[in-house]
Amino acid sequence: MQSVILESGWQRLSIDSVKVERQYVALRFMAYALLIAVMTTVQMMWLDLSPWWMWIVAGVVAVLFILKFYYIPRLRYDYFRYQVDEEFLIVRSGVIFHHIEIVPLVKVQFIDTSTGPLLRRAGLMNIQVNTASGFAVIHRLEERRTIELRRHVERFAKLEEQEEESL
Repeated sequence: MQSVILESGWQRLSIDSVKVERQYVALRFMAYALLIAVMTTVQMMWLDLSPWWMWIVAGVVAVLFILKFYYIPRLRYDYFRYQVDEEFLIVRSGVIFHHIEIVPLVKVQFIDTSTGPLLRRAGLMNIQVNTASGFAVIHRLEERRTIELRRHVERFAKLEEQEEESL
């Protein structure tokens, strides 16, 4: 699925990023549920304790699962934006607390791209653009768009390096 280009050059992630984030959340919370079940079994079988407090833990985990599975991936999709021009990579995120990262492409030291089995299956990658003072990360970006962004940043960084050497 393609990135959606919004007003004035801002882009958002593909809808596949929501599906992949939900898959990661489901796997993580299945592990939590298994851990709670094992702890409850140990309490009941060997320690002869009443597992009443485990119901509270299970309830809290269930509420967190609902939030992280249904609402947070969709909010991240709706509010996460990025923009790349000739000089800057700008990443905008946050629902309640808005966060804007502006990375000057001239200052880029290195670029990391990573992917895992779920991301690979969906054709997505993570990219992290690093400078001396920090970094900007775009999670679950389409593979094609990630490669284009990486080449654009590399090309611009090399141009600036060549200009500095000629002075």
